[in-house]
Amino acid sequence: MQFAQSDLRALTVFRAVVEHKSFLGAQITLGLSQSAVSFHIKALEDRLGYKLCRRGRAGFELTDRGAIVHAKSKALFLALNAFESEIGTLKNRITGTLRLGLVDNTITDADLPIHRIIARISDKAPEARLELVIDSPDALLAEIANGGLDIAILPETEPYQGLKLSRLRDEMHSLYCAKGHPLFTADEADISVQRVEGFDFVVRPYANMRELQYFPGARAKASASNMEAQAMFVMSGRYLGYLPDHYAADWVQKGILRALLPKEGRINSPFIIATRLGERPSTILDFFIRELAGLASETLHRKKPLIGK
Repeated sequence: MQFAQSDLRALTVFRAVVEHKSFLGAQITLGLSQSAVSFHIKALEDRLGYKLCRRGRAGFELTDRGAIVHAKSKALFLALNAFESEIGTLKNRITGTLRLGLVDNTITDADLPIHRIIARISDKAPEARLELVIDSPDALLAEIANGGLDIAILPETEPYQGLKLSRLRDEMHSLYCAKGHPLFTADEADISVQRVEGFDFVVRPYANMRELQYFPGARAKASASNMEAQAMFVMSGRYLGYLPDHYAADWVQKGILRALLPKEGRINSPFIIATRLGERPSTILDFFIRELAGLASETLHRKKPLIGK
């Protein structure tokens, strides 16, 4: 079949439905009504000649052919974005779409002010489009590999086939307890590694138990899928857990959280930039990386390097 502009629009709607795992998520993201989303999906199915998805009481589910169409669509939209970027280059303009992935709760990190780069893209590249996804490190790496994202900033991970991983910066984490926990009011002199090990910890599975490196005898009694979930466990007053210092700072100031063993218990969490290996960056991706490097230079003069080799 020969694709028309209407087919690309319908395919965009289909991709949004799949990525949000629901028609409702696509409605909100695209600003369409339920009937409009349904119309586009049905139109695409009619053009292709088979069902792409099922929707019922069991929820949203892709058909086998629908899963293949979604996977192939990623390559199509990557090619379209590259074409748009190259055409913009001929006119000395930054165009195209940049899909950026971040882990949760980086907004309080003064050394990683992504909002400033968003502002610069809006000012200097008004024809470009920026999409921002917040997800777990594993999910972000998978999306980079399969073409769903162009770049991601996340905690350091093992080498990933087909991806280029570059060191970005270090994020400091401390062990925290909250008001209501027995250690919250304990004297500093009475807090030791051995005493801390006697309490329950909450950990993040993707951290590979690195959070217990200074407490080999500790018990991981709860797990959290992201930093906000980890903070909720800590704030219950029943668990100890690691949080980024920039994220916990406001609660510490308000007397809600307390850092334990601030000298011997801190963890350095390296952050990296992930992109696809061997792929020529689009003009908007190149612009983003240059702006990130500019922030690195500012931070270097202020206190320490943001990007390391």
